[in-house]
Order: sequence, then C-alpha cells, then structure tokens
Amino acid sequence: MARTATGVFLLAFAVSACSAQLNSHGNIPDQEIIDSIRIGKSNRAQISGMLGTPSARATFDQEAWYYIGTRTSKFAFMKKEILERKVLVIRFNKQGIVQKVERLDKQDGRELQVVDRKTPTRGKELTILEQLLGNVGRFGGGAADDGAAGP
Repeated sequence: MARTATGVFLLAFAVSACSAQLNSHGNIPDQEIIDSIRIGKSNRAQISGMLGTPSARATFDQEAWYYIGTRTSKFAFMKKEILERKVLVIRFNKQGIVQKVERLDKQDGRELQVVDRKTPTRGKELTILEQLLGNVGRFGGGAADDGAAGP
C-alpha cells in the first residue's frame, strides 16, 4: 500500500512539474471600460484615469497612446508561445480629445526578422595571444619616469 501511494505521489509530482506556465504581461483593459470611452468627448486626463498610463506613446507626434497586453504559455524548456496579444490604440487630436479608438490583436501583428549582420569597426582584430602579450615591452622606466617624487 505504501509503495502504491509513493508511486502515485511521484507520478503526480512528475506530471505537475511538466505543466505549462501561463504568464500575463502588460495592460489588457476590460471591454466595458473601453466601451465607456467617448470619441470627441473624452480627454487625456479621463483616459489616464480610466486606463492608467499607457504602455507606449507615439514616437513622433505624441498623439497616440498604446495599451499593450500579452498572455503567453511556456512548457518546460520549449519556446514561449503567444496565446493572446491585445493592443488598444487611442488617438488624440491636438487639443487632447479622443479622435479614434482601435483594437488590434495577435493576427494584426507581423513577425520581424532579426538581422545578424555586424558593423565593421576600424583597426585590426587581435588574436587572444596578441591581446595577452600586446603590452609586453611597451612600458619602460626611462628618465622621465624614474619613480622619484618631484620637488
């Protein structure tokens, strides 16, 4: 009986250790809060009060706020999988009044390809041996550097 209980416990422990980890990151506002935003009437202060500070702001014109939220799943050592991504974009006019509200999700995004090129630098590349022995003989105790303190 004790062996069976130990075996069941070990099996349950092993299975639970391999379960997926679910993580939420960012700000995913509730739908009813999003529905309470009034185009042409709500301003920046009201939006900030309802949703908090945005995840990002537009780089150039500062007239768009982005609220970004992501839910991911990761199983053991496997690559992280994006289960859900929601982006709420709120665009303001010059007076700070809401002009447009957009909702984007995972299907609206695009995969980016990372470029592995390296920028060349000036000079020559040293081997490890050249780096270790590069300063040997460069410093000598000449007349200018005799170690004696001056007057």
